[in-house]
Amino acid sequence: MNRKLERKLIFIGAIWEMITGFITIFFYASSLKKQGLGMKETSFAKVEAIQSLFGSLYMFTVTFGMLFLAIGLINFFIAKNLKDHKITVKVPIWLICIGLASYFLMDILSSLMFLSAGILALAKNKSIAKLENDHSVILG
Repeated sequence: MNRKLERKLIFIGAIWEMITGFITIFFYASSLKKQGLGMKETSFAKVEAIQSLFGSLYMFTVTFGMLFLAIGLINFFIAKNLKDHKITVKVPIWLICIGLASYFLMDILSSLMFLSAGILALAKNKSIAKLENDHSVILG
C-alpha cells in the first residue's frame, strides 16, 4: 500500500505549521514589541515595568513560534521518510499526538491534517499487516 495521501496530509500540515510559526515570530511578536516600546507613562518605574512585561511576552511569543517551526520541520522530515508497504508504529502515534496538541491550541487546520494522517496510517498498518500475514500463509 502506498502512503501518498498520508504524505500529502503531513506536507500540508507541516507547511501550515511553518507558516504559522513565521507569522507568530515576525508579525505577532514584533507587534507586541512595538506596543511595549510605544507606551508613554509618567514615571520611570512604570516604563521599566511595562517594557519588562512586553519583553517577556515577546520572548514567549518568539519561543512559541520557534516551537511551531520545529514541529513543522520534524513533520516535513517524517513525510519525506515515510516508506510505502512498510508498517510504521511510532509515526501514526506521533501524528495523533501532534493533532491533539494542535486541537488544544485551536489550530484546526493542523489538527485535521495530522489526525487524518495518523488515522489513515494506523488503518494502512492494519492492511499491510494483514497482507503480510496472508502472504506468509500462502508461501508457508
